[in-house]
Amino acid sequence: MKDATLFVNVPFCIEAPRYAHGRYLMGDGAAKRKYLEAVMREVASLGDVLEGKRVVAVRIGGGSPSVVSPDQLGELMRLIRAELPMAHGAEMALEAIPNTVGVPSLTGWGQGKPSRIELRVGAIHLRDLDELHPPYRVSDIQNAVLFLDKFGMNNVSVSLVYGLPGQTEASWRQTLRKALDLEPYEVAVSPVSPADGEGLAQERQRALYEVAAALLGERGLVEYAVGRFARAAGESAYVKALASGADAVGVGLGAVSCVDGMAWRNTDDFEVYCAGSDDPEQVVRDAAQLDDEARAVLVARRALCLSEGVEAERVSAAVGELSAWEAEGLVVCEDGRWRLTSEGRFAWQWRTWAL
Repeated sequence: MKDATLFVNVPFCIEAPRYAHGRYLMGDGAAKRKYLEAVMREVASLGDVLEGKRVVAVRIGGGSPSVVSPDQLGELMRLIRAELPMAHGAEMALEAIPNTVGVPSLTGWGQGKPSRIELRVGAIHLRDLDELHPPYRVSDIQNAVLFLDKFGMNNVSVSLVYGLPGQTEASWRQTLRKALDLEPYEVAVSPVSPADGEGLAQERQRALYEVAAALLGERGLVEYAVGRFARAAGESAYVKALASGADAVGVGLGAVSCVDGMAWRNTDDFEVYCAGSDDPEQVVRDAAQLDDEARAVLVARRALCLSEGVEAERVSAAVGELSAWEAEGLVVCEDGRWRLTSEGRFAWQWRTWAL
């Protein structure tokens, strides 16, 4: 059976985050329930899409999925486990913001048995956190980790942002050290607004990326993928599966899928999606069959994020684009494998190739 991943987009949040791209919704409880019900109908309709495949990793992201009903999220995860062809030990990752983590939420989520919590922190240094203007404070971050530990959810990934306006090397180091004090299995770092260049200049952002790589490496975290530093057993199965060539199935508003060389995107219209989420004729947009070169380029972009790179033979149809990246100093081909250079690892995030 071929490996597949599942991404569930829950675009709701308390307020639209600064320095982020995409569509975010601030709906009321009724809108959130309506949307989650539509998502569950789409999940239940995936039998044909996933025929002959096994789901090795699930990621529920967005937005801030943890702002919707914990019981509904638990029900969604239970449905995924019951209805889809899940691999033994498949990862079930849930993205959360710190101020939503507590006894009620963890009790609700626990019904779906999440195996990984991706805690979106952004910054811990006070000035940098103020620049992000999130709906939580440093005390919420610390309390979230304590609650997760109390409930036995120890596989925690902490995501941080670098390159904020006014951010310094000293403030970034403080955020990194305080993040390590939380003892996460993984620390993920990403630049501010790679699409439009808000925040610090690219050269200064790259310097901060190198600071993170050095500091986290000194503390025993290995960069297994671009911007992702993990302890043993802390690597994201979702990231590794996608980078290794698994099919990608997306569920929810605007979600993107690529299965057996066929790519498509769900509608961005909330009402249309909620009314016909289980009917591809109503919600699918931009369906296209990828040719060999397009498929190879997609494989290369995903696989290059891993530290070991990708076999040249596997992406031979993408040699034209890879050669162009090589001319820019972003990749190098050695011993039959393409790998990102130091410059390429930083550029991989800025070029929005991120998973």
